[in-house]
Amino acid sequence: MASGPFGRPTWLEIDLERIRSNYHVVRALVPAKAHILCVLKDDAYGHGAVQVARVLQEEGADWFALTTLDEALQLRNAGIHGQMLVFGHVPPSGVPVAIENRIVLSVPNAEMGGEMARAVSRNALAVHLKIDTGMGRSGVLAEEAMETLHALNTMPQLLVEGIYSHFSCADSDESYSSMQLRKFEKVLHQATVEGIRPPMAHLCNSAGILTMKSAVFEGVRPGLLLYGLSPLEGVPIPGLKPAMSMKARLIGFKQVSAGYGISYGRTYLTYKPTIVGLLPVGYTDGYSRLLSNKASVLIRGKRAPVIGRVTMDLTMVDVSDVPGVALGDEVILMGEDGNQRITAGDLGSLEQSISYEVLCTVGKLVPRFYRDKPERPER
Repeated sequence: MASGPFGRPTWLEIDLERIRSNYHVVRALVPAKAHILCVLKDDAYGHGAVQVARVLQEEGADWFALTTLDEALQLRNAGIHGQMLVFGHVPPSGVPVAIENRIVLSVPNAEMGGEMARAVSRNALAVHLKIDTGMGRSGVLAEEAMETLHALNTMPQLLVEGIYSHFSCADSDESYSSMQLRKFEKVLHQATVEGIRPPMAHLCNSAGILTMKSAVFEGVRPGLLLYGLSPLEGVPIPGLKPAMSMKARLIGFKQVSAGYGISYGRTYLTYKPTIVGLLPVGYTDGYSRLLSNKASVLIRGKRAPVIGRVTMDLTMVDVSDVPGVALGDEVILMGEDGNQRITAGDLGSLEQSISYEVLCTVGKLVPRFYRDKPERPER
């Protein structure tokens, strides 16, 4: 828990059994020989990197991808023994630490490769070369990849074990993704001809796994799929189940008259006598202000609309149509109740954002509670 016994009754529930199941859904989507690099960056998209890594390791996952060296070290210190790849920048001072802890680093260009090589004192550093095939973010341009690959191979302090790129719109533009794939394949082909192709190539993110099946190579990098959400808007993936639920308890309610202004700016005026419910959650918890007058919550299996502006740590809802509503009732802001469901994708659409942002911006002070399958009986 991230708060004490007297904090606000707002919390996350993380279903680790669903994480396990989602991993096997992904495993079935790609060839058995392909490695699954489980993306656990940014605290496993808010789900808790250590807890998620432990269950994935139990299910057979042997690769984990992080943004920072600190994230990778956190997993190592928690007993995660699989291979780890750090996507983001690591200063030369981190190189000896990465070597000592068997952590693979990304190299975006020959210059950074040189800095890393000079920081190696003993043994060698395993690296993956990052290529920009059209993302426009980090990585060496595809046209310069072979020159960079040759340069890295002249540095005995580095072991170039992998090469990768990243789709920018595998969820929306097949033509552009195909162009990225062709660029990547051209580099791989030339590297093969010249005898310097790294043994592991990977390109597919979650969307790519679903839409670019010819781009699997030796590995794939699922993120959102592991957490039970589809990266393709409006396209459900059979077997996937969201692992995160966000809940609170009703801490107050009162009846107001028609024409009563609710919250800052009076952006909502009641149009009839209304029972206003008070929830101890707001944008400090990651429940965005952009959900004001748009979202709804689930109480006793009924939808209750958010009314007025979401404030820093309080949100108002109309509970007039919830029979028997009472103080202390459990409120689902994201999750399921019977056949009713509110997903991170639903909230992201209302915010004109994406499910990734919804998951990653849940406040760090919101307590996380974990649920997993019952212990296996001893034999």
